[in-house]
Amino acid sequence: MTIPNNKIYKVNSVRKNKNLKKDISPSVDIAHKLKVRAKEKENIRRKLAVTAKQLALVARENENARRKLVITAKKLALSASEKETARRSLAVTARELKRLHWTLEKKVLKRTKDLDQVRSKNEAILASIGDGLVVVDKEGKITYINKSFEEMLGWKSQEIIGKSMVEIVPREDVDGVEVQFKERILTQVLSGKKFVANLTNPFYYIRKDKSRFPVSSIIAPVVLASKIIGAVEVFRDITKEKEVDKAKTEFVSLASHQLRTPLSTVSWYSEMLLAGDVGDVTPEQKKYIEEIYRGNQRMVNLVNTLLDVSRIELGTFIVESKPTNIVKLVQGVIEEYRLQIREKRIHFSFSSEKSIPNIQVDPKILRMVVQNLLSNAIKYTPEGGRVFISLFAQKGNAVLFKIVDTGYGIPKNQQDKIFTKLFRADNVVGKDTEGTGLGLYIAKSIVEQSGGKIWFESSENKGTTFNVTLPLKRKNPKKA
Repeated sequence: MTIPNNKIYKVNSVRKNKNLKKDISPSVDIAHKLKVRAKEKENIRRKLAVTAKQLALVARENENARRKLVITAKKLALSASEKETARRSLAVTARELKRLHWTLEKKVLKRTKDLDQVRSKNEAILASIGDGLVVVDKEGKITYINKSFEEMLGWKSQEIIGKSMVEIVPREDVDGVEVQFKERILTQVLSGKKFVANLTNPFYYIRKDKSRFPVSSIIAPVVLASKIIGAVEVFRDITKEKEVDKAKTEFVSLASHQLRTPLSTVSWYSEMLLAGDVGDVTPEQKKYIEEIYRGNQRMVNLVNTLLDVSRIELGTFIVESKPTNIVKLVQGVIEEYRLQIREKRIHFSFSSEKSIPNIQVDPKILRMVVQNLLSNAIKYTPEGGRVFISLFAQKGNAVLFKIVDTGYGIPKNQQDKIFTKLFRADNVVGKDTEGTGLGLYIAKSIVEQSGGKIWFESSENKGTTFNVTLPLKRKNPKKA
């Protein structure tokens, strides 16, 4: 079978290709493997490069860490040195503190000993004071009493420390009426109120055995950091003083009674001579007799005043209370002084509410109060001054009598003494040499014994206002 040439060629070509593939295949595999290995090496190189960089970074970090460790080591060494220095310094300080502590302890012991001595000395002084002494806290509870307190009141320190002074030691007035808690001087002082002691109005303390004795007392607040933390009271038994005062009052009363007879005789004969009952007298003789008469009248007034004081203090003043029209009584007194008001050209006025009822009082002694107050207002007001009197009905069944003047006033530093017997303010002594200093004392005694109150407000060279309140009725009237 004959094969065409073209087919033979194709067959040969196929065979050649097959053979060529057989020859080329090993080379291709090698090249591929080399290529793969080359990639692997490149990858390894890259990894090595990365690792090298990482190792370099780690090396740098290690170097930094080493340097930090070196620095830390230096710091630790320095810190150790400083700690050693601090330790040594602390040791020195501890020794110094120990020395100072010992020195301070010695000083404290010495100071404590000194304070104990001072305290013992002060306690000995307080215990030796002849007057009674009591210290209270802010609540009025007793914190300290001295020996004189125990002796006068009969209480022992351990019995009353921590208890209320007001409850332990009651206070009574002259008539035996117990003073209420709010009206006690101690209560007022602890509450911060200003209180002026009234030495003309004695009071009584009640002992443990319920007996009583007259007392003169001074109470002062204890102030710390501008706050009242308590009070101190010093008091004494004035029984002997009252007995002496009573004896003097009785003597004055007796002497005054004895003086009234010759003074009345002088007054009577002077009036007869001036009236011409025993013959004519010359003008010059009449002038002398008038001087005798006026001088005698001043003495009569003084004796009558002294008698009034002695009767009030001895309790022998006869009181005859009855319904009294106070408006008419005041108007009557004003008329008595009308001439003096005109002579000094004083601008005078009187006003009264229409509905003022009668009050239960002795008109005789009430007239004395009004006379004393009006007389002082006229006497101590300069010419051309003003005097005003007014009457008001008050709530609570009382009447208010008010007298205002524009006179010399009362010096502030003497206002607490103005109701004291025989006291006269310095600014008026030279202006009126005939005053006795008894008028306001009598007025206050009468008003308070009538169940009323009297007080004043005054400024030097500006004038004075006296206020008097009187109850319409008294349940238990006292002897004047």
